[in-house]
Amino acid sequence: MRVNKTLLKPTLLGLLLTILLSTQAIFAIPTTFVADYSVAKGSMTLGNLHTSLKVSGNRYSYQKYTKATGLAALITGIKITENTNGQVSGHSIRPNNYLLNKSQRKKSKIDKIQFSGSNANGNYQGKSYKMSISDNTQDRASLELVLARDVALNKPQLSYPVVERGVKKQYTFQKLGNEKTQTPAGTFNTVKVKVIRSGNKRETIFWLAKETDYMPVKIRHREKGDVITTVLKNYKKT
Repeated sequence: MRVNKTLLKPTLLGLLLTILLSTQAIFAIPTTFVADYSVAKGSMTLGNLHTSLKVSGNRYSYQKYTKATGLAALITGIKITENTNGQVSGHSIRPNNYLLNKSQRKKSKIDKIQFSGSNANGNYQGKSYKMSISDNTQDRASLELVLARDVALNKPQLSYPVVERGVKKQYTFQKLGNEKTQTPAGTFNTVKVKVIRSGNKRETIFWLAKETDYMPVKIRHREKGDVITTVLKNYKKT
């Protein structure tokens, strides 16, 4: 039996295109999940962080909620809500809206951003602002999603423009290598990345796990002599 090569070519091209599109879908954004973390300063527990990612079609919603517990709750009463939503197109993650609400007793700090084309319209601490932005500009929460995507794709450059507190910043990360990282949720194969900053007053390191689609399983932040560590307690794909 002779195979018609003319008919075979479109079939192969279609198959390759399907595989390519599937790969893009896999690496465009992490799989939907819910996760819980403990937050501690040294041996003192400060609180808990709950995160969730939902994806419907080409739209995503990523939510984070931190609440102080125990002695920290009595002293500070801190609650932090952080939400971002937007669209996914190929490998592109584009935020539409961002909200940060940090409340402590009767005081609140609010940062709201609406992304529209080449502009970001926001309000931080009651002051409105508008600025021009590039296509790949992120907010603080969507930054975690694009970082996970690019580590999964093994991109050599990890640098992103971010709108934060009414100003544009550039976040650049450096890969520090691979580690086996133990957490209460289990042992993970992680890529260790560090935020590059001038000077050594602050240091932030993320451990991003293959098993969690490179969302963090551990974060360590050092500032003014204090070390805050956030560690994964449980994780579930939904």
